[in-house]
Amino acid sequence: MLAWPSGASAIVALSLCMLLGGGPGWAAERPADLVSQLEREIVTSSAARCPDGGAYSLVRPGPTSAPTIVGLGIFFQDVAHLNDVEQTLEMDLYVVARWRDPRLADSTRGEMSADCPPPTGRLWMPQLEPARLRSRQTFYPERFLVDGQGVVTLLRRLWVKVSDPLDFRDFPVDRHHWTMTIWPVESRSDEIVFVPLKRQTGISKQLSIQGWWVEAPRLEASTDVRDQRSGTFARLDAVLGLKRQWSYYAWKLGLPLTLIVLMAYGVYFIPDTAVPQQIGLGTTAMLTLIAFMLTLGSSLPRISYLTRADRFFVGSAVLVFFGVMKAVATLALAQGPKGKLIGRIDWWGRWIFPFAALANFVFALLV
Repeated sequence: MLAWPSGASAIVALSLCMLLGGGPGWAAERPADLVSQLEREIVTSSAARCPDGGAYSLVRPGPTSAPTIVGLGIFFQDVAHLNDVEQTLEMDLYVVARWRDPRLADSTRGEMSADCPPPTGRLWMPQLEPARLRSRQTFYPERFLVDGQGVVTLLRRLWVKVSDPLDFRDFPVDRHHWTMTIWPVESRSDEIVFVPLKRQTGISKQLSIQGWWVEAPRLEASTDVRDQRSGTFARLDAVLGLKRQWSYYAWKLGLPLTLIVLMAYGVYFIPDTAVPQQIGLGTTAMLTLIAFMLTLGSSLPRISYLTRADRFFVGSAVLVFFGVMKAVATLALAQGPKGKLIGRIDWWGRWIFPFAALANFVFALLV
């Protein structure tokens, strides 16, 4: 006999596509005993017999006047990689989809489940599809379990790559509620409704993803309309809380930019007589800044709005540009009657520049 541990017994069904359909009134209509049966721990036994082939039917189980309740659970075995540029997340999932088919009940099984060959093409099973799926790989054939009360469990382990548009305005101190939505392929909410299986939902303690803190997943069931389709459909949202580990960007982005800005600040301390050195320092700071921005550009999100990091970049570029302009002003004015003006520019620049750099940091990253 094989007992599935309560935490990892959760094998997420890419049948994920199940959010509860129907709104507030539906919660009162669903049979509480059926929901508790779907939440029950999965225990298999080699002594339990599979249903006879004649019990299988392609007709949806239950009365035609009521929808079939399908429970979904997802266990995140691993969250491997979040691609900021493509806005995709790669995951190793255990998926479990459960529903009750009274035609398959057999009291001799009791609470044990029989591990049977999947009756593909012979039995009604919910057809589900995730939104924005980019790729999918199945690790091994799906498992089909049936217990004594006719509760069917469909288990899958999948490697999936799913996209979800994210808001990066707070990058690199951003946090997100990454969402994967599951829909029925064809059945509307009067045919299928979804119930989240909390017992079969969870996440591993050790994940491969780097640079993010990942919170425990939650499943949310609802109904909604779909583009280019009539009627309402059940939907299930699997939501992961993601928080970026900003320290990496503080060292790789913030510190080098600050040093480049301080390099331009040095222009205000070079004597007026050393004009070539002022020009050289200012242009070197500007070219270094441009090269640094081009290098980082390929690893940052391609979006149409400015992030906090972009605002810090732009403010730093303006400060460096002022340093170059000060050097040009020295070249143009130091030898003429306005030479004393350069001295006042240096004095004011030494005081204003640090406050401007601090204001740039506060405005970009804290406001």
